[in-house]
This record gives sequence, C-alpha cells and structure tokens, in this order.
Amino acid sequence: MNPSLTSVRVDALPLLTISVVILGLVALLPLPAHAAEERLVGDVMVGSQEVERNVSTGAGDLEVRGLVENDVHSGFGDVLVGGEVRGDIDAGFGDVEIEGPVEGDVRAEFGDVFVNAPVKGDVSVGWGDVDLGPEARISGNLECESCEITGNRGAVEGHMMARGMALDFDESHEPGILGFVGWLFAALAFAACAVLAAVLAPGPLASAARRAEESPGRAFVYGLVSLPVFFVLCVVLAVTIIGIPLLLLLVPAYLALLFFGALVASFFIGTRVLMVTGRYRVGNALAAVVGAMILAGTTFIPVLGDLLPYALSLLGTGAVILALFSRRRPRASHPSYEAYVRDRAGG
Repeated sequence: MNPSLTSVRVDALPLLTISVVILGLVALLPLPAHAAEERLVGDVMVGSQEVERNVSTGAGDLEVRGLVENDVHSGFGDVLVGGEVRGDIDAGFGDVEIEGPVEGDVRAEFGDVFVNAPVKGDVSVGWGDVDLGPEARISGNLECESCEITGNRGAVEGHMMARGMALDFDESHEPGILGFVGWLFAALAFAACAVLAAVLAPGPLASAARRAEESPGRAFVYGLVSLPVFFVLCVVLAVTIIGIPLLLLLVPAYLALLFFGALVASFFIGTRVLMVTGRYRVGNALAAVVGAMILAGTTFIPVLGDLLPYALSLLGTGAVILALFSRRRPRASHPSYEAYVRDRAGG
C-alpha cells in the first residue's frame, strides 16, 4: 500500500447532527413574510381577547384561547383549543386537545386526540388514541385508522368507524373482526412487497440488514435523526422558491426510504428467526415473509403496539443510511442463508 495515500472514513452521524443544528438555526431566523399567527417554525398563541383569521405553524405548539375565524393548521407540535375555532383543525404530528367549540372538522394524523367540547364536523384520527370527555359532542362521524376510543362514546351522534386494530366499544380491548381483516390484508400486502424486495434487490437488502446486525443502536440513531433532518430540509426548500422542485422530489424519496427501511427491518427479523430455528435453507423470500408478518404482528402488543413498528422501521432506515454513507464494506453479504451458514461454519 502506498503510505502517501490515506484511507478516510466518513462518519455521517456528526454530519447529520451538525446539519440539524445549522439548518434549524436557519429556519428559526425571522421571516418577515409571515405574520405571527402563521409561522413556519415556532409556537403560536392566540390570546383570550384576540381574533385571528387563520392560524398555522410548521413546527411548534399551537394554543387557541381566543377566536379563530377560519382554520387551524399544525405540522409538528401539539394543538390546544380552549377558545373557539369556526373552521377546521388539521394536525400532522402531535396531540390535539379540544376544550372549546369547533364548527368544522378535526383531523389528526399522528397523535392522541382529547375532545371535551362540541365539534360540529367529523373527527378523523390516523395513528393515535381518542378520549371523549363528559362535555364532548361530535355531530359528525368519528373515524380512526388505528386507535383506541375511550370515555364518553355516546357523544358521537354520527357513525363510529375504524379501519385499524383496537376500536374499543365494550372495553374488551380486542380488535373487531373488520379491524382484523383490514390488518390481515395490509400485512399480506406488506409481506408481498418484502418478497419483491428480496427477489429484485437482494444485495442492498442484505447489506442494510447486515448493518442492522452489526450496529443496531447506531442504526436506530441514524434513522431517528433522519426525521428532523428531513423536516428542516423541507422547511428550507419551501422558503426558497427555487427549492420547491427539489422539495417535490425530496418528500417521495424520503417516504420511499422509510418504506425500504421497514422492509430491511422485516428482512433482518426474518433472518434471525430462521437462523434460530435452523430453517435457513428455505431462502430469502420466506425470510422476508416471516419478518414482515412479525413486524405487522407487533401492532397487537399492548402499549408498545403503537410505537414498536415505527421504531423497527427507523432501525431499518438507519441501517440503509449506514450502508449508503459508510465506505467500509460489511463483513459479509450472502445471497442466501445457506451461504451465510456455510461461511460461518467455514470460519
């Protein structure tokens, strides 16, 4: 080896951390084009004597004590309504607490929802629980993808619908038959995607799974850090008009990364299970199916069922990032479990 040439290994974790800090500071700079009640980053407060037309924040908590004549929007952060909202409430990531009347709909994608006031529209919850207080009254429908409904269920005047796992009508905490069928179809579709990945991209899948095996803690940190990095990049690109085309490419690219990370986590779980049971000769496709069904089955675990699938997906996402950023080749990358076992037996 030529001594004048040195091998430089790039560690992406410090780079990602610095990116979060620097871009976060950039995003927090004053933006004169946005009023105080419509901010990209930062908390928003509507006082008890204030009247605002629209209230929104990209990242930050939002509290309404006065009157909002139109809609309330929040990207990342909790929403508390103690005053009156005459439009809709849209929340992306964060809990929603309603202690004042809402004339429109309430939509929450990821977060718990507590209702203790009249809501004239529908309440739609993606991933989170719903608690209905004694003063709650929902004139429309209550719909949730994957949640548990507790409290004053008689407050819902419309239909109560669930496509997820834990609609709790009788406090039995068991999934209804419709919820189970929906879960089964979703799990089978996810398993089919895992098989396609194992057949069409066995190399990248095995390489990322190997990273998850070698450094699971580091892989999880990488996946967790990727969330704020992605959000800050979206904010920065949205502020700069020339960055909007890049934003339109960044969002689907990151979603694809998260989904592939979930497939990597499934493949990693499947490899470990088949290796322990000694059925490694069945091949990569079955390993992907076994791992996908196990990952989908984690939704049944009490308390952890709402978080564990996301944690495993972030683990796989971080493993993909590790495989992309690290210049060190993994110790081994095998096309099948039989080759893996032969290699280990030979070592």
